Amino acid sequence: MFEVISMKTVLVGINAKYIHPSIALYQLKANTSFEVKIKEFTIKESIDKIYRDLIGENPQLIGFSCYLWNITHVIKLSRLLKNNHPEIKIVLGGPEVSYNANHFLKETKADFLIRGEGEVAFSNLLMALNGDGELSNVPSLSYFRDDRFIQNPMILPDLNKINIAPLSVTDYHKRILYLESSRGCPFDCSYCLSSLEKRVRFFPLEKVTGIIKEAIKKRVPIVKFLDRTFNINKKYFLTILKLIEEENIATVFQFEIVADLLDKEIIEYLSTVNSRFIRFEIGIQSTNEEVNVAVNRRQNLKLLKENILAIRQNTNIELHLDLIVGLPSETKDSVISSFNEVISWQPTELQLGFLKFLRGTRMLDLVEEFGYKYSKNPPYEITRNDLLKESDLTESKKVEFVLNKIYNSKWFPKTLLFIFVNNLIDSYYHFFLAFYDYLKANKFSFSSYQRDSLYRLFASFLKDNISEYSQKLEFLVIQDYLDRSKTRPKKWWIDFRKIEKKDLVSLIEEKIKPFTKEDFFRNSVVVASKDEAYICFYKNFSAYSFLVPLH
Repeated sequence: MFEVISMKTVLVGINAKYIHPSIALYQLKANTSFEVKIKEFTIKESIDKIYRDLIGENPQLIGFSCYLWNITHVIKLSRLLKNNHPEIKIVLGGPEVSYNANHFLKETKADFLIRGEGEVAFSNLLMALNGDGELSNVPSLSYFRDDRFIQNPMILPDLNKINIAPLSVTDYHKRILYLESSRGCPFDCSYCLSSLEKRVRFFPLEKVTGIIKEAIKKRVPIVKFLDRTFNINKKYFLTILKLIEEENIATVFQFEIVADLLDKEIIEYLSTVNSRFIRFEIGIQSTNEEVNVAVNRRQNLKLLKENILAIRQNTNIELHLDLIVGLPSETKDSVISSFNEVISWQPTELQLGFLKFLRGTRMLDLVEEFGYKYSKNPPYEITRNDLLKESDLTESKKVEFVLNKIYNSKWFPKTLLFIFVNNLIDSYYHFFLAFYDYLKANKFSFSSYQRDSLYRLFASFLKDNISEYSQKLEFLVIQDYLDRSKTRPKKWWIDFRKIEKKDLVSLIEEKIKPFTKEDFFRNSVVVASKDEAYICFYKNFSAYSFLVPLH
C-alpha cells in the first residue's frame, strides 16, 4: 500500500510556445476539489532550469502532460526527479503515453499513468492518495504494485458533468484559447489517434457559448476549437457560427471541419457572414482514392473540392488544407498529383506533412505489409516504405520548405495570384523543387537569411523560368516586398525606369491622404514600370501602397 499523505501537487506543462497553453492541466485543476498548482514552461527552457523550478515548489506529487513535442523533456525530468527525490510521486498523462503505459512507467520511473481523458481519474487519484479510496477504483489508471503491472479499466467522463477550463488559463486573453465542444471522431482513419473513439460526445452547448461570449468580450486574439469534426453536429455548428457573427469584435475562431459534410444550407449561410474572423482547417491528406481506402478514410473528393472552392470564391474564410506524404499505397507520382491538385484550389495555407507512426494508431499494424521504416524517436516520422525511397521523401521536404517560405508565409500574394490566374505553371511541385535547387545553387543560407535575399532570388528565378512575363513578375515581387516591410527597406532591384518624385505629385495628391507631401518625399519608395508607378509609404511601422498609371 502507498503511504497516505496530504499531497502538495504541481502539474507541469512543457509547451511548444508560450502562446500554446497546456489546456489539459487546467482541465484537471478545474475538476478536482484538491489544491493544485500549475507550472508552464516551453521546450526551449533547459532541463536544469525546469528541474530547479519544480524542486523549489517542494512538491509531493508532480504531474506531467505528455505530447510528441515534450516527451523527451518529460522522460529526462522524471528520471532526474526520481533519482534525486524518490519520495516525490510522479503521474503521467496525455496522448503520447496513453497507449503504452507499461513502457513509459518503466522509462520514466513514474509512479502512475492516467490513460486518455483524465478529469475524473486525476481527482480520484488524489482522493486515493489522500486516504479516501483505493487505487484499484481509480478509472484509467496504470501503475506497478509489487513488480506487477496493473491497468484499471478506462472510463470516459460524462461531459455534462465536468467543468470546461479555458477561462482559467493564465493570461488566456493574450494566448491562443483552446476550447472543446465535443470529443471523439466518427471516422476511422488509420493514422489518427482521434479515430480510436468512434462515438462523438458533446459538452453542453450553453457552457461552450458562455466561454465564447467571454472570449469575445476579452478580445482574445484566437480561439481554436479542438474538435476533430466540428461540423458533425449541424445544430452546434450553426449556433456557434451565428453567435460569432452576432457578437464578435476582433477574435479569430479556428475550426477543424470535414468539408464534404457541408450541405447547401451551410454553404449559403457562410457566404453571408463576416468571415474574415473564421478559419477552417480541412484534412485532405490525399486525392488518391486508393490511398484513402488503404487508411479507412471516407471522403467524397468531388463534393469536398466543390465545397472548398465555393467557400474560397464566395467568402473571406481562411482555408488551411492538409496533405500527408507517405500514406499506404501512395507513390511519388501520387504525392505530386495530390499536391498540384490541392494547391490549385488556392487555399490560404497548405500544410505538407509527413506520416507519423503514433502510438495507439493502426498504422503500426501496417508497417510490415507496406515495408515501412520510421524513426523510433519523436515524432516517429516515416523514412521510407516499399513505394517511396528516402530520396523521394527528401525531395518532398525541399518542396515543403519552399511551400512555407513562398506560399504559406504570405510574402508573395500579388506575384502568386498573377501566376495562378494566368496558369503560368504546369506543376507547382516541380516549380517549388526547382526553386529550392536554385536557392542552393546560389548559396542561399537556409537556416539564417535576410528577407531581401529571398525576394531577390525569387525575382531572378522567375525571370529565368517564366521569361514571357519576366518584367511583370519582377514588378510584382518588388510590390510584395515593399508591402511586407515596416520601414523603408533595403533596395535590391535595378529600376525599370527612372522617375522623379516631383513629377508624380500632381498624380497622387488625392491618393496620399492622410499623408503629406513631406511624407511622400521623405518616407515613401517609388518603383516605376513602363505604364505604372507603385508608391509605398512607411509610417508607424506600417506600409500603405497604391498604383498610379503613367501617361
